[in-house]
Amino acid sequence: MESPAPRKTHRYATPRQSVTPPRQRRMVSARPAGTPSRRTEDIAVVQDVMDVDDVQMYNERVLGSGRETLYARTDEISVAFHAALPFEVKRELKGADFYSQSWTGAVDAITGYALAASSNTCFVWHHSKPTTCYILPCPPSSRDYAQPSSAPFLALVPSRSRSEPGLVLLSIHGDIRFWDSITSGLAGGGSFESISLELGEGEYTSGLLRVDGQIYIASTSHGRLFKLTLTSQSGRHTLSARLFAPPPIPGLSLARLLWSTPAPQPTVGNISALALGSSSGEVGRGIAADKELWTLSETRVQRWSLNKEVLLGEVDVREAVGNVEDLEGVDFGVESDGTLVVLVSYAGSEQETAAMALDQYGGFGIGTPVPRRIYALVRLSANTKRGEVPKFEGGGGGVIEGIGGGMNIEGVTGVPYATTAASAPSHPRLTLLGGGAVVAIRFVDVVVFCARDSPYQDRLTLQAPNTDQILGLGVVPPTQPPMHSFPAEQEQGEGAGPEDVLVLTAGVLMRTRVDLGRVKTFDEATGRAILIRALLTQAILYGSNPDNPLHFSFPPEVDAEALMTGAEGLSRAVLESDPEIIRPNHDLTSQLTSRKDRLSWLIRFINDNAALGKMSQRSRQRLATDAEKLYACHQLWLKMNEHLDAGASHSLVTDAIHAFTAAHPLSHPSASHDVVRDFFRYRAAEIGRLIPFMVERVERAGEGAMREVGGAVVTILQAALSYRAYNLAVYGVELPMIRPWTSRPSAIDSVLKLVDTATRFALDPSKANTKSASRELLPELATIFFACVQERLDWLGSPIAADEPGSERDHIELKERFDQLRPEILETLRLTSHLSNALTLAASHADFRSLAALLHRDTAYPPSSNPHAHTIEEYVDRFGGMFAREVVRWCMVHGEARVVFAMEESGRGEWGKYMDEYWAEEEGQGGKCDSVAWLRDLGQGRWSVAGTRLLREAKGAGDVGVKHFMLSVGKLAHLAQMQEGGDADDAVLDAFHDSLDFISVQEKMLQEFRETASSLRGKQKQSLDAQVDAAIRAKGTRLRAERRHGLLGIMKIFVRQVLQGKALSLEDAVDVLTLQDNVEGVENYATALHVLAHAEDIPDARKQSSFKRVWCRIYNHDDWDSIRETANITDAQLTSRFRATALYTTFNAILPSPQLSQIPGVDLDPNECLSVPLMPEIKSRFPGIQEDMVGDLARDYRAESSGVEGLRLGDVYHRVRELVMLDLGYAREG
Repeated sequence: MESPAPRKTHRYATPRQSVTPPRQRRMVSARPAGTPSRRTEDIAVVQDVMDVDDVQMYNERVLGSGRETLYARTDEISVAFHAALPFEVKRELKGADFYSQSWTGAVDAITGYALAASSNTCFVWHHSKPTTCYILPCPPSSRDYAQPSSAPFLALVPSRSRSEPGLVLLSIHGDIRFWDSITSGLAGGGSFESISLELGEGEYTSGLLRVDGQIYIASTSHGRLFKLTLTSQSGRHTLSARLFAPPPIPGLSLARLLWSTPAPQPTVGNISALALGSSSGEVGRGIAADKELWTLSETRVQRWSLNKEVLLGEVDVREAVGNVEDLEGVDFGVESDGTLVVLVSYAGSEQETAAMALDQYGGFGIGTPVPRRIYALVRLSANTKRGEVPKFEGGGGGVIEGIGGGMNIEGVTGVPYATTAASAPSHPRLTLLGGGAVVAIRFVDVVVFCARDSPYQDRLTLQAPNTDQILGLGVVPPTQPPMHSFPAEQEQGEGAGPEDVLVLTAGVLMRTRVDLGRVKTFDEATGRAILIRALLTQAILYGSNPDNPLHFSFPPEVDAEALMTGAEGLSRAVLESDPEIIRPNHDLTSQLTSRKDRLSWLIRFINDNAALGKMSQRSRQRLATDAEKLYACHQLWLKMNEHLDAGASHSLVTDAIHAFTAAHPLSHPSASHDVVRDFFRYRAAEIGRLIPFMVERVERAGEGAMREVGGAVVTILQAALSYRAYNLAVYGVELPMIRPWTSRPSAIDSVLKLVDTATRFALDPSKANTKSASRELLPELATIFFACVQERLDWLGSPIAADEPGSERDHIELKERFDQLRPEILETLRLTSHLSNALTLAASHADFRSLAALLHRDTAYPPSSNPHAHTIEEYVDRFGGMFAREVVRWCMVHGEARVVFAMEESGRGEWGKYMDEYWAEEEGQGGKCDSVAWLRDLGQGRWSVAGTRLLREAKGAGDVGVKHFMLSVGKLAHLAQMQEGGDADDAVLDAFHDSLDFISVQEKMLQEFRETASSLRGKQKQSLDAQVDAAIRAKGTRLRAERRHGLLGIMKIFVRQVLQGKALSLEDAVDVLTLQDNVEGVENYATALHVLAHAEDIPDARKQSSFKRVWCRIYNHDDWDSIRETANITDAQLTSRFRATALYTTFNAILPSPQLSQIPGVDLDPNECLSVPLMPEIKSRFPGIQEDMVGDLARDYRAESSGVEGLRLGDVYHRVRELVMLDLGYAREG
């Protein structure tokens, strides 16, 4: 498998047979020439032949005045501008292609100089004084023009005689150029000494290390080391080179063979890194003879004696990492206690690759770079005892066996970075801070910090990795005066204080301060959330700076809980004007704008890092709510300023803020003593709680406060709702909102109070012709009220709210209240000349019933005269049947069915279909629509349906003529159905017959009552009361004679209804038939029984009571004492008397029909009809009558029963019944 381009380490154990190494393997040193010196800053005090005592150290630099430019800051790390690059360097790097052109750089701690080199030119300058730049030519990097060139390895040479150091450049092919002073770079740099290393075929250099001012070590791809020595002769410095630790020479003396042990030989392989150590464990201290040289060859760590030039030991770090694919040793360093820190890389597994891509690059997609190499740090310490610890199989603990003894594995730590195929080629290098307390790893576009004694990890990432590159790092000696400090920085003990690192990029030189004390005390439980918040803080504070070279991004595998905690905490800090984030500003408009920008940058940063998906919906909504509250505050503040700028001397909103603050004081004292500005600075989160206090001002001040306060409330809620709607996708908010502050009950009640107040003022007749603020505000207030209520309904109806107690009850109550208020408010808008607003609101809230009502208030019929006819058509096209059915409903309810039929006849739209849908919907909900639907059914030839509708509708018709018409048409429709071959429903046909018979009975009663009033003259004939009195005098003589006040009262009521042409109920008609004298209409009793027998809608108890009342009146109709007086009469005469009674007539009518006579109650003997209705039954029979009349009726009923009981008609009942049966039998026989 081909090695990816970004991976700039060498993993080949044997030399390659090529003249020039492939480009992806060139080694670019990111360390200064004295890399170990910077790793172990103590090397900075080493003196050499050139004497560094007189070198101008950069800790002597006097800092200039003025505010420094911060690029990033957390509790542990801060990054600031240190110095600009020389003009010549910036010009060269500005157009550099880092993918095809190799660059390297360094910041040297001893000399104070910085370097940047390409394959052709090396630039050197004092990093704090970039005005002077020394330009020196590099040795040729490639002898084959077909091969890409590589930047040289470099090392500065401190000088005692002059302030400018010397310079050593080593090309990849072993060509060395040496300048004893870089000053020659001012004149072209042509005066240099040149030597070459004796490299084998296919061998190339891989590193350069400054041991001290005299000695330098060069490494090669074949695992060989060269010792470069600087000597002085006659004031001239000369550089020489020889092979370090040459192999044994054959033919040694016998004595040497007898008395010495052969030195172990290293495993040959490419050396990718060099470092210095000390045999005493104190790295960089003592003389050169005490030092040890460490090399990283492939995956093997080799320890050499600098003095004896022999291999002391070798171990393979592969055993520490475990079973991973394609392991490579990248770089290493030696801590102050002698512990090795080795940076390794390996090919990530599919799981690791996917996770790293998701966290570092936001997931896979088109153009998304895929991670290729995963990095880790391995810590190894010296071990002189064998066999104490079991063999290690990856992870922490264990021992690695090797040549010259083993090494303890202290631990393996993952590095939060992965190179990709899109990364520019570079070789990662590490630098130790605080003796190894923190490891700084320089990648091509990122500096990663990993702590040794805590789980702390952080990163500095370049903003534009395609045009910028990290060239080198340099540790600043601790004596350097601080450039910038941390918040509330505390005194730290030795070795635990801050340490500065200079970061050289292609655009600027930055100074990074790492607080080792805070890093050491980093708590993983809380620190990750704090770290994430710090990262977010940096993004909103420094990310907006266009000159900031750093890009802020989340580390791989960012913890979701830490992300949400940090983001919410930072958002709330901005809302409360935390002085560490928000700079104090007397200009509140500017301060609010700045805070809005901070929150915008916060969510933008989260989205740019594809981290929004890790946040819960609740957390996203909290961020969105904070932003919308701040936006609402900003709009309110602008509104208040407009009010005062217009010349107002007083502000009611200001009074409301003072009242709110008095009721809810600030938790911390404010130095400004400006209550209003303090509210906007520190209490923006409580803007919703301010609204009720504002509404109180209107209730006290009246309409004069409506324009200011009402407008302010509208501004707050409108701003919040519009901001939320516009940014739903930005925050990833899924509606409904969780407990939205804009629709809390207090907010809804407050807005409703404003709506009621504005309505009252707007509809005041005395102000109809004056310009009213209430009238102007009504549309906005109504819009806000509708939006708030609907928002709360959505929340209460959501699955989340369903788990809260009382949410279902609250939802039902609020919906009922809203359904009641909505039409009223919309009608108010219409009355106040805001019809268009009312229509818009009704449509947006799908209130089609109110929409239909609004469009038909003016002129409904004919439809062509309706000024909103075109609008109605538009809404029908837009909403279809949902709106059209409500138009049909309105027309039906308001008696304007002709409007719908006219629109159907016009041919515009499908109004016939909409009518059918409306009626089907109504019937499905138990509604009644037969009064008009039958017309549509007849028109469509649906005879049976029309007949059934007319039959049902006729039952509720209140006019006899209308009922007669409906029944007649219904019967005809039913007959038409039969004529067309439809199935005949005998039950329906019988129902029509019975109903028409009942109509005939009522029409006959009407005719009889009118005849009684024929004797009236003049005005009395036109008087309904006179007609009723005449009918009672003619038909109710017995009731009046027996002083039956109750029955006489209801008789008058029924007679009046009959004379008015109103239809009586079955029970009412039975009473009218049986209460009148019936001198000439004795057959009315049988008619009454027949009507009752076929009644279906009367409760059974009342039905039986009616039967009993009819029979009582039948028995009381005749003078039975006279009939039963048998003196001086024959049996024939007695029989004749029986045949003349109402009892005989009734039996004669009901007994011929066995089906009728067998119905319970139709045939009752005198003893069966004596029970009377109780008071509750009387009230049920005559609802609404007065209590005294109920008592009168009860007495009259008892009197009727008592009269029958006193007659003792038991024998008469049987005799008359027998007589009827005999007469019927005789008639049948004859």
